[in-house]
Amino acid sequence: MTAFEVNEALKTMCILVDTREKKNLHITDGLQGLNCPYKSHKLDYGDYSCEWIDSTGNTHSFADRACIERKASLDEIALNFTSGRERFRREFGRAAESQSKIYLMVEKGSYKDIINHKYRSQYQPNSFLATLWSWQEEFNMSVNFIPAEYAAMYIKGTLFYALKKYLLTQSEG
Repeated sequence: MTAFEVNEALKTMCILVDTREKKNLHITDGLQGLNCPYKSHKLDYGDYSCEWIDSTGNTHSFADRACIERKASLDEIALNFTSGRERFRREFGRAAESQSKIYLMVEKGSYKDIINHKYRSQYQPNSFLATLWSWQEEFNMSVNFIPAEYAAMYIKGTLFYALKKYLLTQSEG
């Protein structure tokens, strides 16, 4: 792809919202406010990804390259790391097998909140942190604490620049 084609493709980016994603009106409203198109689409892993249209009119999914896994709070992810751990591990394993980058977005909480055990679960802070850090390495994941009011902007920006890097890399090769 030429630089022009990359820029044109980026203009067609549409956010894919997993069909199982619930209670995300603040995100879909935010995407509308950012003039960012989105549509409901079943994703094999993650809650958000994107697609784009190339210069010949073909649509391409980016879901096998990058996804955003949204967690509304530390309580939710603590539950995933404890009672839902194996299911969660399988989902992240599928992403890793596809060599997909996972952006873990936690809307309520921070490292400070984990350290100070500001969540309801009995999951100990040291174990919580160890899981986050080890999964970053194991599953090509980054952990991002994003307030809910900025979630849509984070999703759009993260996927836009991941897609841009990918398309530019493809145009070089």
